[in-house]
Amino acid sequence: MNKDIVDYYDSIAAEYDESRFNNSYGKFIDAQERRILDKLIDPASNGSRLEIACGTGRLTNYATHGLDASEEMMTFAEKRHPDVTFVKASACETGFPDETFGIVYSFHLLMHLDVETISRMFEEVHRILAPGGRFIFDIPSKKRRNLLRHKQESWHGATSMDKSDVLNLAQKRFKLQRRLGVMLMPVHKLPVRIRKAMTGFDYAMANSFLKSYSSYLVYELTKI
Repeated sequence: MNKDIVDYYDSIAAEYDESRFNNSYGKFIDAQERRILDKLIDPASNGSRLEIACGTGRLTNYATHGLDASEEMMTFAEKRHPDVTFVKASACETGFPDETFGIVYSFHLLMHLDVETISRMFEEVHRILAPGGRFIFDIPSKKRRNLLRHKQESWHGATSMDKSDVLNLAQKRFKLQRRLGVMLMPVHKLPVRIRKAMTGFDYAMANSFLKSYSSYLVYELTKI
């Protein structure tokens, strides 16, 4: 894992939740992501579920195990979820035995990694997933970024993909089950007072025929 990424998240751990998700924009994203995870994962089900890049534990209630390369971020997750088992490790070298988990999920990580690192992560997730296990992750939409001519100057959120890119990474390891869109509207440009009310409408639009132009796409893959 890139040391710059780990150092960055170590440095902002104490303020991460407040600055990123305790505002109308962050709450909008959080609501969208939870709606998708509620659809894909039952936290009450049996079996082991791993969240990679669990951060401060915002979405770790869906997991039995959490993993992060940032010790500072994970400190907050441990306090928030005392019943979850946490491990400090890289997404590409988790240290778990083969076929340990029924589900592995990861949000807001792949966009920070280069394609070579993502490929290594896919290999590792495939190794630790049980046969038929599911890999759920999000990645910014390349089609949307190309449409908006978006360019990222640093590693932060630099990587985007479309369906063909994901299928290329998944070949011979995973089968694509479905894609779900997150945030189609430019929420940061909407008046703050109406953002919460627009959550359901935006979810519907992000999962319509316009799905590929959502800000993020959540992929559900099944291990072959």
